[in-house]
Amino acid sequence: MILKRIRNAILALAAPLLLASPALASKDKPVIGVVVPTLAAQFWNNYVDFMKKGAQELGVDLVVLNADNKPDQMVKSLEDLVARPVDGIIFTPYWATAARGLTLAKDADIPVILTDSYPDFAPQTSRFPNYKAFVGPSDQDAGRQMAEALFAAMQPDANGKKVIGVVNGTAGTSVAIDRRKGLEDALKSHPEVVVAGEVDGNFVRDTSQTVFESLYQGHPEIKGVWAANGGTATGVMTALKNAGKKPGKDVVVVAMDLNPENVDAVKNGDLLFDIGGHWLQGGFALVMLYDEIKGHPVPKAQDNVKLKLLPLTQDRIAQFQADFPAGVPPYDFKAHSRVYTPEAAAAAFELKYSK
Repeated sequence: MILKRIRNAILALAAPLLLASPALASKDKPVIGVVVPTLAAQFWNNYVDFMKKGAQELGVDLVVLNADNKPDQMVKSLEDLVARPVDGIIFTPYWATAARGLTLAKDADIPVILTDSYPDFAPQTSRFPNYKAFVGPSDQDAGRQMAEALFAAMQPDANGKKVIGVVNGTAGTSVAIDRRKGLEDALKSHPEVVVAGEVDGNFVRDTSQTVFESLYQGHPEIKGVWAANGGTATGVMTALKNAGKKPGKDVVVVAMDLNPENVDAVKNGDLLFDIGGHWLQGGFALVMLYDEIKGHPVPKAQDNVKLKLLPLTQDRIAQFQADFPAGVPPYDFKAHSRVYTPEAAAAAFELKYSK
């Protein structure tokens, strides 16, 4: 009886340690789950590749799941990560999935950083204390810059009008909404510009090509296209070529993302203007979440990051390629992590040309 009591006492003392050990072991090499809207878009592949580089440098086990442009799959992916469980989650809350995903993670005490598309509530509040930060682009500013470049390059028709078509992104996302707001800002000061029609390209190439083909057939007077992202622009340019038109000459196109194929399109004159670099947001979020997991909380003053993006026109191609070989800026993940560098600068930074 005495031996049994001793054994039970030892087990009782050991139980908390046994329960805690998986989490402690996990945090030696944190497991961070990532859910992206779709890997059918080049942008999200760039996003993931940069995160993989960061995971290797920091010592993170990265689990990447693809929502495949399906709201239900986004939620299921989040449920899978919570059930695994992971030490942290980074996801892009398309289709109003922010509250659902944050609730799942909150119930499991998992910290989360949202990227690219933000909800209508701030990070680090009592509602979702596990929502540590948002990192994404200044979409409205980018949308306005795209529009201004497009309008300036177009010649008015015989009636003094500049007729454009608009291919928007995924409906209902803050990304698409804010970029369209930027276009609207520019339209207010350009009464000569007429929007012949708008379609939803869902931020992917094939859909954008199909919907723009229909729009252009109905409105051959279109001489400029505001395309919501890089994949959308590629679809638009393909549609124009299939219609026997020369992008950049017969119809001017502007876009956003700085995907490699769009950089090439700017270089050869098919694409007038591109702006981007925000696929880096995934790597920035990774550093912030890694530090959070390791006991260095995201400072409140740095919990809502809206990145100013890098504009690109044909005359800046040489400088872009010199400053960003392969389109990637130099970035030392450990130098931006307070785990490795106690006085580290903020994880995110603004892309700029050196000259």
